[in-house]
Amino acid sequence: MGGAAMTSATVLYQSALDAVSAAVLEGDFDAYLARIDLPYLICTLQASFVLHRPHELEPTFRSTHGALAANGATHYERLAREVVHTRPDRIEGWHFTHIIANGDRVVAPWAARQAIVLRDGLWRFSEAHYPFQTDRLPFTEEVLRQATRPGLVPGEASSCCPADAGPFARRAPVPEARP
Repeated sequence: MGGAAMTSATVLYQSALDAVSAAVLEGDFDAYLARIDLPYLICTLQASFVLHRPHELEPTFRSTHGALAANGATHYERLAREVVHTRPDRIEGWHFTHIIANGDRVVAPWAARQAIVLRDGLWRFSEAHYPFQTDRLPFTEEVLRQATRPGLVPGEASSCCPADAGPFARRAPVPEARP
């Protein structure tokens, strides 16, 4: 995305994605936690989870970091695609997730949606919507690997978010990620 073409909401969303992605790749739970607003909502295609305390976040964080490390991931990139300011203190967007090991894809990219909120002067993640077929946490490597379809994009429902809800309702479908 070119700098001039990026909206301020996109810049803020991408910056938050970059900070959390780096923390997960590096295994830095404290840096990750600093960018999470509690309670934190996680939606999959089968369930929703509301996490209220830091220790509830740690197993999925450790599992995701472990899967990246076990596969030799050198890059955990999440690239913003469509982002909107829904309120002055809330941004919602969707992005493609890419996991790369020394230039080779570990899995096909997938789309996901997230929301960030401004708390104490920092943009923090308050909810995440993933194209995962699971009804439990923590996410396993198997769950991450099966997320190879386009994912939760504008107009697609998850277990906790109807397709006609939110700022992305009634927008055109997002093209599939190319492997």
